[in-house]
Amino acid sequence: MRDLDYTGSSGGLLALAFGAGWATATTMWFAVAGMVWRFFLEPQIAQLKADNLANREQIMRLETALLIHGSASVKRAIQATAPEPAADEAATP
Repeated sequence: MRDLDYTGSSGGLLALAFGAGWATATTMWFAVAGMVWRFFLEPQIAQLKADNLANREQIMRLETALLIHGSASVKRAIQATAPEPAADEAATP
């Protein structure tokens, strides 16, 4: 093996080798991160969104049942916590 002169003629080759290695390693890490995201995180996020939607629908059904069958104090408590309709929703018939 020949000696490398870091500040002389071999310095450019060393910098080129370092840059190529860095670019390759970075590309590999991005590929691994993309695979982890695609195969592990996206399905889990989709499942959590579906669970969240199902829970919201269940809450709406339970609140409706309480409004229909609940006592007057329960109805007042539910209506007190209900959000006010937005201005554009109130204007539409």
